[in-house]
Amino acid sequence: MPATRLLVLADPKMLPALANGLRDGGKFDVLTLPIADAAGASAAAQRADAMAVFYGTPDRPLPDALQELAPAVRGRGARVVAVLQRELAAQRDDCFRAGASDLLFMPMPKEQFLSRLADAVALVYSVEPGAPASVQVGARGTLQQLAQATVTASGVHAATALPFQAGETVRLSWSRGPESFEAWGLMVCSAPDAQIRFAGLAPDEEARLRDWLRGAAAASRPLAPPRAPAAPMAGPRAPAAAVAAQRAAPAGGPPPGFADRPRVKETPPSARPVAAPARTPGAPPAVRNGGGRPAAVPVAGTARAGTPPSGNAPAAAVASPKLAAAASGPLAGLFEDSAGAAPAPAAEAAAAAPAGPSWPQVVPAAASRAAGVRFVHDKTVPADAAPVIAAAARKIGGVLSLGECNAIEKAGPESHLADALGARIALEVARSEGARLSNSRSPVVVDDAAVKALTQMVDAAAARLQKESDVAIGRGELENLQLLTAVSAALSRDLLSVKEMADRLRGVGAAPRLGAGALDPEVVLPGQYVPRPAVKSEPAPVRAELRDFVNLEEKSSESRKRGVLYVVMLALAAGIVNLLFFAYPRVTEVRAGNPSGVARLEIAGKAARVTVDSKFSGQADAVQQLIAALRERGVETALLVRENGNAAGQIDVKEGKAYGLATPK
Repeated sequence: MPATRLLVLADPKMLPALANGLRDGGKFDVLTLPIADAAGASAAAQRADAMAVFYGTPDRPLPDALQELAPAVRGRGARVVAVLQRELAAQRDDCFRAGASDLLFMPMPKEQFLSRLADAVALVYSVEPGAPASVQVGARGTLQQLAQATVTASGVHAATALPFQAGETVRLSWSRGPESFEAWGLMVCSAPDAQIRFAGLAPDEEARLRDWLRGAAAASRPLAPPRAPAAPMAGPRAPAAAVAAQRAAPAGGPPPGFADRPRVKETPPSARPVAAPARTPGAPPAVRNGGGRPAAVPVAGTARAGTPPSGNAPAAAVASPKLAAAASGPLAGLFEDSAGAAPAPAAEAAAAAPAGPSWPQVVPAAASRAAGVRFVHDKTVPADAAPVIAAAARKIGGVLSLGECNAIEKAGPESHLADALGARIALEVARSEGARLSNSRSPVVVDDAAVKALTQMVDAAAARLQKESDVAIGRGELENLQLLTAVSAALSRDLLSVKEMADRLRGVGAAPRLGAGALDPEVVLPGQYVPRPAVKSEPAPVRAELRDFVNLEEKSSESRKRGVLYVVMLALAAGIVNLLFFAYPRVTEVRAGNPSGVARLEIAGKAARVTVDSKFSGQADAVQQLIAALRERGVETALLVRENGNAAGQIDVKEGKAYGLATPK
């Protein structure tokens, strides 16, 4: 069977280590490309059977890369796996919404990472016993209820068909007793039985799920009468026999490769020694193989899977100097088992960095909801409300529309609209506090757990709004649907503002509009505020086969409007120049050769203005001399004025007649 063609996108510094690690076992035919190479990644995505995207870069965040490349891969039925560091767990939902099929958290043991990646690509799921629960499955605005589903450590299965396709990402939610769970899932099979893998579970969520499954199994197991002889395991050889039995037969549970595997940073139960030998502080712990002898600690890239080291020599003696240098470099923490017990440089720097104030402050949902409903009802806030909650309630409640206020008053304080209002007030409290800390330019510690709590509060409110929207669509209530859409859009905008503030406080000076920046924590020094300039967007490269048709591309409406404006401005300027220099007649003053009694003669085209003094008699002889002088200069009509500005008469030079002449006294 040929190996799966896997396209790996990551920072160029990580590509050699990733290629060596992912090729172990021969499961994948690995093609590595820098994540910044958008053109090459788009072309390679058309031929890949699966794609894995690691971390992202400042110029190309992980959600941006997934949103651009995922449609080409998932449209052909292939899988897209995103890889995040545990510190950036708040970006998980953004990655799934951008098109990720599954998500893995690093660092992780190499073998465990390869197993989970292969299972996600091949859609592997084992139907095993678990805890019964009523699970709600949602995707593409459709909600389906699995009333009799079975929840295991690896996923959910039920004897019911679902209207989803294999490989589609879904949202799972269920509750039993006081506990409720929400998780992402990857559809393995939709008919005749539904099988869904869990996707993107964080280590703490896996531990919580295992504890819940143990509690559910203990609650459903019938109580057996105690048997005194078998309980104590008497005798000096009982512990050794128990250890041998544990080594010989593994405990039952979910299939290997998922939640019941050893937690990260723990030694597998089958590899734990009976008595831990003393070791030097700071040295890596000894790991025993199946025969009980100490084995070398594996280093990523030192040997292929299944190839044991020669003799009993430690891994440091087997590894080459080049690999040892790579293990101590910036990629030492790529896989958890590649660095032994030595702490990573980034972890040491983070531990030594000075701690600042923690952000955000998560206010109780009940308090924010009560303050918002009270302000909508009578424009006041409860007297016992915190000042930050009161200020946020006034700000959010003051911009609500009249229709939304009436709907909240009609629905009551426990309605879906009240939940959305309370979530918006909680987000406004976090945003305003983040803005204050950002302006103070002091180091801030972003609490990912608090950010996740805010996100879960918003997701719960958005889920209730979605349910009400489905009901409104079924009933044909257009006005109610428009109101719910507006409320959901406002809630999404507020959540996006808080995520941008989180990026800014982490050290990104200009957070992108897509939310989380997906930066490696080593890019920004811990405890320092490093503002970064906004990345200038470059035009998309033109493919070679389309370069000859660039000039035929239709221009946008904005460019057409700009061109029309330029033409109008040029025409206006040309009209003004024509009026000033060509259309408007020029006035020429004639000083020499004027008849007696003419003080000044001004000619403009075929008209003239004649200023006469006191010597002008106004007799016929003087008038004829003036007419003759005007005819010589091509004048057809003239206006006579006195030196004081009074009109003295008018002369029709063409006919040789004078009108309104007055003889001076």
